[in-house]
Order: sequence, then C-alpha cells, then structure tokens
Amino acid sequence: MWDWLKFFPFEHPRNVHPKANEIRGPYLTTPVNNKWIFDDSAFYFKAPRSNPVFGLFGDGDSVDGVKPGLMNILKGQWERVYGGSESPPDCWGTDLFYRNEWYFVGPWFSGKQATFSSLALLVSANNESKFLNSSLLHPRVFEMAVADYLDSSYGYKRSGESPIYRGPLNWRIQSLSSTIKAVVCDIHHIHNGGKDNPMLRRLVFFPVTDHQFVQVVFNFGGVAIYRDDMRTKPLMALCDSIINSMHMTVGESTLAKWNKVKEECPDMS
Repeated sequence: MWDWLKFFPFEHPRNVHPKANEIRGPYLTTPVNNKWIFDDSAFYFKAPRSNPVFGLFGDGDSVDGVKPGLMNILKGQWERVYGGSESPPDCWGTDLFYRNEWYFVGPWFSGKQATFSSLALLVSANNESKFLNSSLLHPRVFEMAVADYLDSSYGYKRSGESPIYRGPLNWRIQSLSSTIKAVVCDIHHIHNGGKDNPMLRRLVFFPVTDHQFVQVVFNFGGVAIYRDDMRTKPLMALCDSIINSMHMTVGESTLAKWNKVKEECPDMS
C-alpha cells in the first residue's frame, strides 16, 4: 500500500549509497505505446515512461532521452555514430534516433540502485557495401548483414590478445508481422575478468528497406547478471516486456518490395 512512498525516486544525501536488499522501478510502471515511422511502415512497442531520480545538492539523476516522435525516421537528420579505430573500414553508416533509460531505486530514499537503458540506430549500407546488390528484406541476406555488422562492431575490439566481447549468443527470430521478422541476440562484455560473469547487451535487429535496418540495444548497466539476482530479475522483466510487445505494420510499398523478393526466392524462412 505504501510502496509509492517507500520506493519514491528520491536520493537523500545522508544515504551514502547503502546496499539495498530490494529494488523497484521504473516508478511509472504503466506501459505506454511508442511508434516509430519508416516511410509507410510503422514499428510499435510498449514501455513505461521514464522518470528522474530526485535529490538535493547535486544528488539524483536526470533522463537523457532522444525521441523521434512521429517523424519519418528514414528522412530525419540524426546524430551520426562512429565505430572504433580498431575495426576495418566499415560498410555501414549508423545514426542514433532514439535513447531512453529507466532507473531502479532502493527503499526509503536510498536512491538509484540500477539503470536499464535502450538506444536505437538506423543502420544503412554505404557505397562500399556488398549488400547494395541484394535486398535486406530477404531473411537470409538480412542475417548475413547482421552477422557482418556484428563482426565489424564487436569482433575487432581486443585488450591485448583477448577479445572484449563474446557473441552473438542466444540467437532467435521474433515475428514482427506476417512478413517482417526480427533477430534477437546477446553480446557479453567479458573484459576485466568478466568471462564467467559478463555484462550483458541484448540486441534486436529488423529490416526497414532494401538496404537499411534498425538496431535496438538494451544495456543492463553493468549489473552482474549471473551473481546479482535481485537486480537482474526486474531489469530482465522490463527488457522482456518491451521486446515481447514489438510489432510492425508493413506499408504497401514495403510489402511490394518484400513480395518482389519472394517471387525470386520463394523460401523466405
């Protein structure tokens, strides 16, 4: 009955980051509809509203969000994101059009205990890409493109002789519509002793044009996913609820392109 007060998102300066034995979040728990527009197609998901953690004298945390609203994401001017210098020349251009984060707090104004965040990138094949000669609306081409993108994004990052990332893991297909499917997979950050207790990123990919796809990244904020069950469970529950709510309405022009691919390659599995 008093959980609204017990887990109010406020950090009291006298609480010097006490170790909580339970957490709750986000404070605004009711999921709301989100819509991203890609020409005549629309992508939907449900997620709670974000809220800051309040505090005095510089304590607390704000929400640094980016929302596309109802703008056509394929036509927008977004923040360009660049890869690391250790990777080979990249055949993908990436533009950030969405960012959000949700805070989980401890009881009685003990403040933030965990952060779950998400971002979305529009990934476009550039003029050097081998994928300009085929359509990402074909599932097998799309899977090869995702594998290529993962390799350039994570495969060359090393600490000495050791890789920093491991993956993709738990690769699965999720239906967004009767035609368009998404790929869901995990990347483990295993640097600095994290081989047995990695930090997790969960990724969702889905195509939006012949030569563009979307990458959604869910970041668990460094939570020890195999050792910190108290924090892992609520963050996982929020992540699963968002991914499970994802679906897409495919517009006529996009569907026509998909049908054209199917005429040439009837097996669209």
